[in-house]
Amino acid sequence: MSLQTRVWCALLLAALGAARVACAAPHPHIVYITVDDLGWKDVGYHGSIVQTPIIDRLAAAGVRLEQFYVQPFSSQTRAAALTGRYPMRYGMQTMQVQWNSQFGLPADERLLPKTLKEAGYRTALLGKWQLGHARKEMRPVQRGFDVFYGHLTGEIDYFKKTNRGGEHDWWQNEKPLNEPGYVTTLLAQQAVKLIAHHDPKVPLFLWLAFAAPQAPLQAPSSFLDRYADVQDPHQRAYRAMISTVDAAVGDTLAALEARGMLADTLIVFHSTTGGAAPTKYPTGDGDTTSQTASNGPYRDSKGSLYEGALRAVAFAVWPEHISAGVVNELMHTVDLYPTILAAVGVPLKPLKPLDGIDQWQTISAGSPSPRKEVLLDIEDFRGALRVGNWKLVHIATLPSHSELYNLHADPSEEDNQVDREPERVAALLKRLTEYAWEMTPSRYLDDLMHPHRGDMPIYWGDNPVRP
Repeated sequence: MSLQTRVWCALLLAALGAARVACAAPHPHIVYITVDDLGWKDVGYHGSIVQTPIIDRLAAAGVRLEQFYVQPFSSQTRAAALTGRYPMRYGMQTMQVQWNSQFGLPADERLLPKTLKEAGYRTALLGKWQLGHARKEMRPVQRGFDVFYGHLTGEIDYFKKTNRGGEHDWWQNEKPLNEPGYVTTLLAQQAVKLIAHHDPKVPLFLWLAFAAPQAPLQAPSSFLDRYADVQDPHQRAYRAMISTVDAAVGDTLAALEARGMLADTLIVFHSTTGGAAPTKYPTGDGDTTSQTASNGPYRDSKGSLYEGALRAVAFAVWPEHISAGVVNELMHTVDLYPTILAAVGVPLKPLKPLDGIDQWQTISAGSPSPRKEVLLDIEDFRGALRVGNWKLVHIATLPSHSELYNLHADPSEEDNQVDREPERVAALLKRLTEYAWEMTPSRYLDDLMHPHRGDMPIYWGDNPVRP
């Protein structure tokens, strides 16, 4: 750790322990940090050897959310967080937006940044979007963000800034941007610059959306050198990428403190999926061949319906508002929309019924969660539901079958009780089927059934509306 980082860590701990000063802005600032494909065990505070000192200290200053659920794929999780609604409500439940996809998050879904913007927030997205890019109206600045800096698609080369189709994918608002550097480092530099020029009297919503440690597994040599003793090159790169995120978080916190904003900032951090590892469920991100992430005691990995895919690293920090500790209450990504708005005093303005539940009292005061049920996934061919401690996994493709686990007694999902609890299985399957009847047809599958017919222009972002 550099001298500058050690100094800022000390300042951070001092700031988080200090009494809260009067808020200059009408609403608190919000920094929402997401990472992709981070294994549950791949942070120091979960027992990892990966070096995450800043993330560890930040989590220790706030509340760790140890039963925080996400979707099998990151596009789905992003959509759930920004809408407060399950992805199956608007056709985003299957796989995710690919580099050549023509679909995206529907325009009639009201997003969190738009609600915050109407309440006086300046809104910025730095990093990964992956919620639709084929037409201008799908992109971040059309969906409530004043500022966008980053990439529109999912997986890009961290040095070249090209997507899986070889197209350049690095943007400043609506303009393509050519600049050297490593993506995670550039995002940190941009965050520091944005905060340094921000008026603290104006509430800020900053979504810092890191793609790391998602594939391709690439990191600067200075971070790779920290893991010179790791023989496997994939493991070495993966761990180095996590450390680049840790450093970027530290730079962002330092900028907030230097601007006098840290004490009045709600920070929410989570991974958008569980860690990626070799799996029979192809993720489409090129990450199915190398054993890299560790999801600790949890089964399987990104893309599956098991806890290793769906239970994510997550915590929230806000000096004088959130006491340090651990919350083991049931939460889902859809809860972030109403919870963040409740925390900062902005009224909900839903255009459609939300699936998310306000969890602010659970996070801030340790109250029991109002959530007793969570739809983990529902698609044409599979689904998963948790009610209390019981989890049903149902695979509809032939040969169809169900699995039932008591997550309190069996968090690793090793003891399938489907034959011992037939009545419980029937009740849960009935509930899951009710969700299935509410499901909007998959936009991803529609894309597969309607080929692009050669209408992909040289500039892929100007696709015409397909008839």
